[in-house]
Parts: sequence; structure tokens; C-alpha cells
Amino acid sequence: MNFEDYNHHLQIQIRFSDIDKINHVNNACYLNYFETSRVDYFNKVFKGRNNWDEIGFVLARNEINHFHPIHLEDEIYCLTKVIKLGNKSLTLKNSILRKEENTFIECANGIGVLVAMNYLTRESIALPKEWIKMINEFEK
Repeated sequence: MNFEDYNHHLQIQIRFSDIDKINHVNNACYLNYFETSRVDYFNKVFKGRNNWDEIGFVLARNEINHFHPIHLEDEIYCLTKVIKLGNKSLTLKNSILRKEENTFIECANGIGVLVAMNYLTRESIALPKEWIKMINEFEK
């Protein structure tokens, strides 16, 4: 696993409050890391061309696979990419990598399914064609 598999990566700051009783990052924090990276991903892909007060996404599903623990002093990155575009939803893949000397170790990965929503009507909508175009351009 490496950065070349993804066009988006974000360094994650591990907070002291993320650490649990056995001195590694608590499993619940991984969802926060995915979300932080997901928000940054869409900010970079959409380049400010979306009115998030009117349309956006709701999270329908999250799945995490844990491989190696993460500790407070680790240098980690969360990578994000869209792996599937549907009619009203898309599927993202995240990978959390820990830097070790001159290599990266995959500590966790997961998928998230996001449904496109009109926040004003509170109804799901078809993925806007402009979104699909911007995602495809970013992911090429």
C-alpha cells in the first residue's frame, strides 16, 4: 500500500484524547479520521463549487478493517478515493497509513457509502452530473 494508489492524502494529527487505556488510538477515532479526510477530499475535488447548505451527502454506511495499532507519536496519513459511482450514491475507500522509516504500513482501511441529498427538501437526489465530472477528473 502506498500513496500512488490514491490521488488524495491528508496527514492526521493524533490527539492525546484519541488514546485509550492500552495506549493506542481507540477504534472509534478511525471514523473521525475518515470523515476529516473525506471533507478535505470533497473540498479539493469540488474546489468551492458546491453550496453545502443546499445539497451534499449523508453517510449511509461505514466499514473498517483494523490491521495494526496506531500510537500517539505515530505519523499517519488518511487516503481517500471514490471507488464506485451509483445513481444516488457513491462509495469511498479510505486507508490509514503509518510512516515507518522509508515505508508506509497500512494500519486500517474501510469503505463509506454516501447518499446525495437535497438538504432543503430532505430527500435523496441523483448525483449531480457536475459532481460526477469533477470526481472523474480528480480520480483519472
